[in-house]
Amino acid sequence: MADNPLSKLPVLGQLGIAIGAGLLVLGAFYYFEYKGMVEQQQQKEAQLADLQKQIRALEATANRLPEFQREVQALEARLELLKRILPPEKEMPDLMRRIQYLAAQSSLRVAKFNPAPPHQAEFYQEIPINLDLEGSYHNFGGFLDRISRMSRLINIGEIKIKANSQPTINNTIGVSATATTYVYQDAPPPTAGPHKPGVAR
Repeated sequence: MADNPLSKLPVLGQLGIAIGAGLLVLGAFYYFEYKGMVEQQQQKEAQLADLQKQIRALEATANRLPEFQREVQALEARLELLKRILPPEKEMPDLMRRIQYLAAQSSLRVAKFNPAPPHQAEFYQEIPINLDLEGSYHNFGGFLDRISRMSRLINIGEIKIKANSQPTINNTIGVSATATTYVYQDAPPPTAGPHKPGVAR
């Protein structure tokens, strides 16, 4: 059996070679195995921290869910109130007839009732109605009172009153005014582009 050349080295030399071989094995293990394991562990810890952060954010959102639900309910209630105050467009003819009826109920003669072009706002339209009425101060006051008690929002403005040249008991003044009502819209109508001659629409 051949002699082991290491056996000829002194004990300290043999020990140094053994330690060097061990360190070489440990270095190879660290470089090829342990380093990758550490990097994977760090990646998993980072992913875990990110997931925990997302969970805390979701928990905070879940805790505020009742508050969000209350806010939605309040907004829905305000929207329903707004719809009661501002009629949808399909109810406008009935509303106009109602204004004429209140004028007649107040013993006022409607000399003019002309809806003007509407003014578009963000979620509603303003529709002014030019009115010429004839009657008495008392009757016109009664008309304003009846208008103010309507559930729909109607503003009477630009009021001009003049005395009749030939007054009677029930017809002493002429009134020019603008009754402005408002129409609720879920979204403003799209703006039509310029119409080009010869192009079908």
